[in-house]
Amino acid sequence: MSFSLKPYYRNLTAVVLSFFTLSVSAQSLCDKLHSLKNKYYGFSPNGMTSAQIEVKSADLDKFWDLAKTDKPAAAECIRDMIMTENNDPYFCFDAATLLLSIDDKGRYINAVAEGVRKCRLKDLQLETYLKVVHFLGKKGIDISQFTERLMSEPNATVFLTQHVITLSAADASLFLYNEMGTQKAEESLLEILKNGNPTGRANAAIVLSQLSTPKGDSVLKVLMTNKQLPDSITIAIQKEWESVKTEFEKCNKGSMPREEVISRLKAYPGDIGSGDVEIAGNEELICSASKSLTSADAEVVRAARDRSTPGLSDEALYDYIVLSEILIYVRGK
Repeated sequence: MSFSLKPYYRNLTAVVLSFFTLSVSAQSLCDKLHSLKNKYYGFSPNGMTSAQIEVKSADLDKFWDLAKTDKPAAAECIRDMIMTENNDPYFCFDAATLLLSIDDKGRYINAVAEGVRKCRLKDLQLETYLKVVHFLGKKGIDISQFTERLMSEPNATVFLTQHVITLSAADASLFLYNEMGTQKAEESLLEILKNGNPTGRANAAIVLSQLSTPKGDSVLKVLMTNKQLPDSITIAIQKEWESVKTEFEKCNKGSMPREEVISRLKAYPGDIGSGDVEIAGNEELICSASKSLTSADAEVVRAARDRSTPGLSDEALYDYIVLSEILIYVRGK
């Protein structure tokens, strides 16, 4: 019996040619992306007029649209572009946000973080920066350096478009520090207090007072006693601590027993529609917590606060602040 090898060779040749065509196609796409990068990037949005930004945005859309024609090939190419770029900070951040949108399998999360590391805040809309950094934190990336940069930017504010609220850098950072966990947040804040610029140190003191840890409180009291913080910051912290104590001492609502309060806090935030999906505004639960909980229950409150910021919203921020106030009060009992 005889047989021919020709069909086998034809099939093999087809596979090789197909692979070669895909490789050439990917290479061609990457070449085009490099060409568009060189043509349209290499600028800083800082100081540009609205009209100039509108024109430039239309140019950058061409880069984004091309990348979306072949997401896997473009993602790999853009990853390499971010990693090797050292002179175009705006490109690094814009490419990082593009990479997030086309990297469906999350393969290049480290390149996204590198793009954020190389950016300059003065070039950016800080809402986008906050969203990207918060996302990176949820993916297990160390975001302490990125958060410190936000904390240290003079006069920085973050406008959350969907919720129509403008946040100070300190308030915006609460989302990020809560994502880190208490220990990492404390370490980061203490480092800023030790080595940060004046803006960073002032914001770190405010956030550390909200974090409400034994070590953090101790450091703050020493700094305030030795007048190593601006008077305005010392006054703000002391006023906050006193205000929390006063408000809870005159709280006349709520009669839940300790066991019920703890159960409700452990169930927080609960399902949509449940009574405890939000805590801010729930005076019965808040007042009951202040009355029935003691310093021994502090970690239950802290654990509930850890779950208060799944996303960026005014509701999440208000819950974080209310739980911080409860934590400050019960730790002081």
